[in-house]
Amino acid sequence: MYKPGFTIWYSVSNVERTLKFSTELLGFEVDSYDKENGMASVHTNTKDCYIGFSEAEQVVPSTATTVFEVEDIYAAVKELKEKGITFNGEVSTMVK
Repeated sequence: MYKPGFTIWYSVSNVERTLKFSTELLGFEVDSYDKENGMASVHTNTKDCYIGFSEAEQVVPSTATTVFEVEDIYAAVKELKEKGITFNGEVSTMVK
């Protein structure tokens, strides 16, 4: 019944800025971009995994998050900080 893969969808205040962040800083590829309707999606580095964005007048903060596994969390954080990304809080790890 279900096809492989999934899409996570978020409401954002600025689709263009979010798309730029996702592609230029995180390295994801544009999947779709509908500027007129304020919607976009990116293909992540995970097979068949997409993140979509819809521009909303009001974005309600939530605790929902998307998590990506990395080889070395400290190297990944260092690289992202070098690109100008800031973090809220300390690194936390989950062990399988």
